[in-house]
Amino acid sequence: MPEWRPFHLAMIPGVPPTLDAVNEATGTVSGVLDTLSGLLDTLAELASFMADSMHATMHALIAILQELINQLYNPLQTGLYFYLDKGPLFTSGDPDGLQGFLSRWKNSFEDFGDIHRPQFAEHAEISAMFFVVGANDLPDFYRLLRLLGMLFGIPALDWEEDEYGFDIPTRIENGMSTPPDWESLRLGKVCPPFARLAEILTQTVGMLSVTDDYANILDSLAEIISEKAALLAAIADEIQSIVDAITALIESSGLYVLQIDGNGIDDLKAKAETATDGPPWNLESWVAGTCLLGATADFGPVVELLGG
Repeated sequence: MPEWRPFHLAMIPGVPPTLDAVNEATGTVSGVLDTLSGLLDTLAELASFMADSMHATMHALIAILQELINQLYNPLQTGLYFYLDKGPLFTSGDPDGLQGFLSRWKNSFEDFGDIHRPQFAEHAEISAMFFVVGANDLPDFYRLLRLLGMLFGIPALDWEEDEYGFDIPTRIENGMSTPPDWESLRLGKVCPPFARLAEILTQTVGMLSVTDDYANILDSLAEIISEKAALLAAIADEIQSIVDAITALIESSGLYVLQIDGNGIDDLKAKAETATDGPPWNLESWVAGTCLLGATADFGPVVELLGG
């Protein structure tokens, strides 16, 4: 039987040591290049020496980085359905706990005004991951919303202006959807820390791949080296900020996750309703959360990436 559990993001194997190596390499190369750009008299000699001594090391590092990029890139391309329920706080409703969240989630499958709602064959194998936050008081709830926003790239958890204060009966009468709604997109769109990490590692590979060409461009070498030094320093800084963000998620408390597999939507609903070890919130707690949903075969990499 599926069960709720505190969310502990398991760092992708190989990421911490590789990121340490990238940071050290980019920082070291940046410092070397800074020095080189100011030594015009011996520039050619030093550049050639640097290329010879660093060539093998850089190529080995590039191979490691490319393998890590592939680990990140493939699951980030997975197509899925994304559901975000920001909770009754944002619709001037009363707090209604986890049951209120699950009730809205179940009803969303019958919202015929939502053109993006998931639709599968009756007994299709599907999988879902819920990420929810909740608290019995608003200060704690606001803190947890920031963690949810950090993971899914939602910096301001507010209703968009055109959805604020909507009249549900009128929306239904006009054939419009009843929020919260679903979106159909790729995982990389809703997990920006991981998507940006893949981008910045790819950029790093491109930067490191040209280190053995410096000795062949003496006419503009000083300017180019200075530019590369600045870019590599910026990459090192951004990698650290991404690592800090992912680390904050790994060390976060108060987020709960539920991963379930089912044969069709009805089976999925039943398993979500009967999942054990629910979060320790009362019926009047503030709750918000997301659901990622997709075909079981395609969903495995998502579960692995997000620690399901």
